[in-house]
Amino acid sequence: MLGIPGILELTMEYQIFLLILVFAFIPRTILGLNVTTGKIVVDGTTKIAETDENFICFTLDIWPHDECSQPNLCVWDGHASMLNMDLSLPILNKAVQAFKTLRIRVGGTLQDRLIYNIGDGFKGNCNPFEAHKGLLFDFTEGCLYMERWDDLNNFFNNTGAIVTFGLNALLGKYNTKGIQWEGNWNYSNAEALIKYTVEKKYNINSWEFGNELAGPNSIGASVSASQYAKDLLKLRQIIDRLYKNSQQKPLIVAPGAFFDDKWYDELVTKTGSNVVSALTHHIYNMGAGDDPKLIYRFVNPTYLSQVSNTFRQLKNIIEKHAPWASAWVGEAGGAYHGGGLHISDTFINSFWYLDQLGMAASYNTKVYCRQTLVGGYYGVLRTKTFIPTPDYYGALLFHRLMGSSVLKVDNNVSSYLRTYAHCSRGRSGVTMLFINLSNTTEFTINIENHMNLSLHKSKPKHSSSKNVGTQREEYHLTPQNGLLRSSTVLLNGKALELTNEGEVPDLTPVYRDSNSSISIPNWSIAFIVIPDFVAIGCN
Repeated sequence: MLGIPGILELTMEYQIFLLILVFAFIPRTILGLNVTTGKIVVDGTTKIAETDENFICFTLDIWPHDECSQPNLCVWDGHASMLNMDLSLPILNKAVQAFKTLRIRVGGTLQDRLIYNIGDGFKGNCNPFEAHKGLLFDFTEGCLYMERWDDLNNFFNNTGAIVTFGLNALLGKYNTKGIQWEGNWNYSNAEALIKYTVEKKYNINSWEFGNELAGPNSIGASVSASQYAKDLLKLRQIIDRLYKNSQQKPLIVAPGAFFDDKWYDELVTKTGSNVVSALTHHIYNMGAGDDPKLIYRFVNPTYLSQVSNTFRQLKNIIEKHAPWASAWVGEAGGAYHGGGLHISDTFINSFWYLDQLGMAASYNTKVYCRQTLVGGYYGVLRTKTFIPTPDYYGALLFHRLMGSSVLKVDNNVSSYLRTYAHCSRGRSGVTMLFINLSNTTEFTINIENHMNLSLHKSKPKHSSSKNVGTQREEYHLTPQNGLLRSSTVLLNGKALELTNEGEVPDLTPVYRDSNSSISIPNWSIAFIVIPDFVAIGCN
């Protein structure tokens, strides 16, 4: 039983929580605002990192149609799985086609319970998933029918998707103690699927091996790094043999797990060079979707920055022990357990998501896969209507505007103003991403270019001078009515909504004089394109 101090402590915590909730629904115009003026310097002389041209990626998960028969897991819509989603819907196809080349990673927890009904590996026993308490992940093994595989590949081809498919890495293994699984991988079923894929001329960009099986942070089942490396060498042999006569050989990406430095280090040491092309890791750094304190973290710059240590550690492992590989975020949903209700599908989630995109890119992450395209509360398309969430539009702007070369930014203005800079995509100049986490401060920013002597001989070496130009493009994202938990995002004050034909609306900028200051309102996000920003690092 709680005494008076305990009751007071709970009361105070509840009052703070209510205050955050109230702020989340108060229009910006009501709050008293401060205006902070500052200078941000972008070093355009050299790039500090580089992403893949197709950095943005969404996932298609495998949760079955009857998942909602389990009350504690009912955050997942019954027809959001890659096994049963209606791939013919025009609204779905148009949402993917808007990116022209969108990466899609197909996988998730149940990929290590998925059998493919082809070859000798499935032995005629290939049935739909069924909930079964006590089995791994509380499901029986499920089936990917080749008719469905055909449909998926037709969808990928029609939408221009760049596909990563997650293979079952547990087949043939057995549980020994706790969550530890041992034994050699039974590769015959995966080999049959890959062989079928090659014969059908389906274009799979990369095959991923297993899901969340690495080290102490494994989910449900854990495989040692030495055994995992042995299995990967077998996969390498299969791909080399089956794609021997193909013009393009797919990548191997692995392990699709929560990062553990010792496990990853041992993996790359034991596989050696040119086996794993990309080291994938998963991030759910915001906590559980039903955590009542979840909403605090989206506007806490210190909390958002903590995950940078993971990016840094993986970058170091690659540089020191696996220079042939690259870093990918294979799955990131912000909040786990399907995301947070009225959080993951609203404007406030874009603070976490776009900040993660900018941060990951600055640590040389090549690809960032968002959980999910459709499914759970964290889908960027709503599960029943397929209407885009605010995060969809943020991702689309990032994809269209932010190029692959990442530039260094010196920001001493405020920790609440998150700032990233890339060479602009497909054109000259620089594009900047600003995220204002403050509810009380509007920032007025002057951008300066850290110039090199080779650009302007009249300037001293390493001097800073204001960028001279004509007009820049500005894309300001704000929540409708100033409500952080709004499901509608405004672009330059206009609500982004699908057209009557289900087309993604035009993302039209406003234009400003390049020499003028940039205003970043409280609780807002902005992409600023400066086409005449001189950056030799972008050449």
